[in-house]
Amino acid sequence: MGRFRVESLLGSGGMGEVYLAWDPTLERNVALKALRVGGEREAGAPERFRREALALAQLNHPNVCQIHDWVDEPSGTFIAMELVAGQTLDQAAPGLKIRDKLLVIRGVSLALEAAHAKGLVHRDLKPGNIMVAPGKGDQGPSVKVLDFGLARLAGTHGTGEFQITPPPVPNLALLQALEEAEKKKNADGRETAMTRTEGERRDASGSHSWEQLTQAGTFMGSPSYASPEQIQGQAAGPSSDVFSLGIVAWELLVGEHPFPGEGRARMRAIVEGSRRELKVRGLPSGTSDLLRAMLEAHPFKRPTAARVSATLGHLLRPQSLLRWTAVSVAGALLLAGAVNLFLSRGIIADLVKQHPARLVVLPFANQTGDPGMDAVARLVLPEMLEASLREHPKLAPLDLESVAKARSTLRLPLQGALSAEDQTRLVSALGTQLLLRGTLTKGVGGAVMVAYELIDASGKVRQAGEARETGDLATVTLPLARRVSGDLIKAVDPFASRSRGALPDVPPEALEAYARGTQLVDQGEFKEAAPAFQRAAQLAPDFAPAVLGYARCLSRLADIPPEPVFQWARWAARSQGNRVDEMKALHYLAVRQGDRGQWEASDKTCREALALAKTLGDAAFEAGVHATLGVNFQRQHKLAEAEVEYQQALTLNESVDNKINATRALNNLAVLEKERGNLKGAETRYLGALQTVQGYGDKWVEAIITSNLGDLALAQEGGLDRAESFFRKAQALRESNGDQNGLIYTLMGLASVAQARGDLDRAEGLVRQYLDLARRTSLRPMEALALYNLGELNRTAVRFESARGFYRQSLALHQELKDAVMEAHCLAGEAECLARDGRRGMARSLLERSRTLSTDETPYILRAQAWLARGEGRGDAAKTLFAKALQAARIQAPEIVRELKDAAR
Repeated sequence: MGRFRVESLLGSGGMGEVYLAWDPTLERNVALKALRVGGEREAGAPERFRREALALAQLNHPNVCQIHDWVDEPSGTFIAMELVAGQTLDQAAPGLKIRDKLLVIRGVSLALEAAHAKGLVHRDLKPGNIMVAPGKGDQGPSVKVLDFGLARLAGTHGTGEFQITPPPVPNLALLQALEEAEKKKNADGRETAMTRTEGERRDASGSHSWEQLTQAGTFMGSPSYASPEQIQGQAAGPSSDVFSLGIVAWELLVGEHPFPGEGRARMRAIVEGSRRELKVRGLPSGTSDLLRAMLEAHPFKRPTAARVSATLGHLLRPQSLLRWTAVSVAGALLLAGAVNLFLSRGIIADLVKQHPARLVVLPFANQTGDPGMDAVARLVLPEMLEASLREHPKLAPLDLESVAKARSTLRLPLQGALSAEDQTRLVSALGTQLLLRGTLTKGVGGAVMVAYELIDASGKVRQAGEARETGDLATVTLPLARRVSGDLIKAVDPFASRSRGALPDVPPEALEAYARGTQLVDQGEFKEAAPAFQRAAQLAPDFAPAVLGYARCLSRLADIPPEPVFQWARWAARSQGNRVDEMKALHYLAVRQGDRGQWEASDKTCREALALAKTLGDAAFEAGVHATLGVNFQRQHKLAEAEVEYQQALTLNESVDNKINATRALNNLAVLEKERGNLKGAETRYLGALQTVQGYGDKWVEAIITSNLGDLALAQEGGLDRAESFFRKAQALRESNGDQNGLIYTLMGLASVAQARGDLDRAEGLVRQYLDLARRTSLRPMEALALYNLGELNRTAVRFESARGFYRQSLALHQELKDAVMEAHCLAGEAECLARDGRRGMARSLLERSRTLSTDETPYILRAQAWLARGEGRGDAAKTLFAKALQAARIQAPEIVRELKDAAR
């Protein structure tokens, strides 16, 4: 297979066979695993598998079985993996001591921690997927987690069939069906035939084999290790893996399953949280509390995998220290004293044992009496401090844009000091541990003074100090930032060397122009800000923040193409060693490319930004890029790929406890539920997210969710009034926020309501509004969609020539955007116009051409086929096609339901 020589069969399971193979290139044995994809192999399946395998291959961790290569042959798809020695955990458990068992559990938690940081979730963790081998000498056992993510790999379906809970895990629907069958059996004394859920099997006696349910093309799964959310058919995130590990750990340490019963009874106990009492002796103090926390019914109450590994590391530490003490008490005391002396000199040593401390830099208060210092105090100085402090490995400052959005979201004052209560809300919403605040004042002799405080989440002051410089605004800003950041870094790490870091020398005139541009952007005056940033960039071409500010203004104004300026910002940042601004420039460029429909370019740029984010260990930024990729995939109608990206964004945001961005990811996942036709699931997600954002005041996301609720109401019977109400609320929110891009979507929704009511003139007026707005903001995909909708409205009004003109304009744009589905819709729309105008030969030719672009049976394509059939005298075929179009339109195109009902009569 490929370059691998297959030597023997190692085993087989529900997913496929595993072979021992020889790699002649690297001269080593590997495990070659076959991936079954069912009888009808989808054309896109190998590429989706390859993309996910690539993500897994990047998970380089000593406790994870490594993926070496990918082989796609006509006979099947294979993954070459590390050949792991040892026994599965259930086989090795009887020979392990308590300490070894704890080491095994910690090894698994470390593997989960590494995977979750990259947005990967196992979903099928159980003893059979954990390999244990004896350690060398006094080392503990070696631990490897197998099949990491392959349950999702093998279970990937087409966009219309994607399932959040993998098929091998029975959910409550199956449970209910089984109970009903059993009741009926008991009532009439015999087993009643029932429809078997795909994936269900029976053992030799005819009873259900609950512990090993399987489905062709998926992993063997065990409901005994599934989390409550998996059993209920909900999304399985990182906390689901922690729950499964909790069951594995309980069984390993206690000798029995934490939840009583078997099969259905055990599944119900897991969902209800009916856990056994923990009765075992000899465990280190704190182990019981950890196990109970891991098995919390609510996902958000469980510790993260990182917290589990840290706690286990603490529980395992005392034994090694006691042995050291027995050898030399005096040496231990001396060592402890030295460590204490070292740590006591670091002001945040307790916050950075596992990860860098996340930090919010607040705008400083301007108390100089000089309004000209406002921009320096509130914007420029905090930005410089954020850039400089980010250089230190123990600190992870949030970018100021995220902090500003969070303050707006939480309805906190954008200027001035925050109350203790507001500080607590901000820190909690962003998941940070530290907050830096300060004031700018005038001293004797014209000196400018900065007083600052670094406080933790509890309000305790960890460091306070001041710095002063003499001079004017343009000359003091940079030295003040360097003094403050240098003092803070020295306090955090006494042995750190002072460096100029991310604060290069900038001419005073450039800094003054940059401060002016920053202030204008803060006021929303992008047109006035652009010349100020341009002057700063020309005076200091390597000053990346100024170049990036100029590019972002151009992106908003759409007067001059911003793409070359984003590239300028990128290389300026790299020349100064400023990887953070390089990362920001790449991401902003990717967003711009996506808005213009340049999917390949945007994807490539996103991947570059992701690589930088991973190198820098910036999970929050990585989550933002995954969200952008999700939007791009969704715009291309690739729902399965979009869900993977949104789920990774959610996982990463949850890992840093960023509630605001996690809510946005949840909203995106709800959009996908709606597009799949799961209206109830989508509404549940939307309403939950809406309640959350209203609780902390995120008007931007509230507008998005409200507009999406309008889309959902539009797809429901009798929901037009509710839909319009939601769209009106979203319109008011977006107009108050100044969200011109978002306003396009709201106007589109209102146009759909008018079209669904048959008010074509009003609908056309609204479409022309958002067409003009799309053109002014250079949003090509929305411009193309608006032209298509104008074709739709003219076609409905029987103005066929006008409709054909709009369809052709839309087709040309969609060809540039490489949107094959919309190309097919444009051709189908023109074909319908021709068919209804008596030119059936040309109509048939266009429909045949549309089938080469898309084989999807969308309501728009079915409608055109129905009209052609009617024109050719095939009445029964036309009736069937109209019925199919109507059924599909209820979810996908509710605005044409009315006309389809009339046409079907």
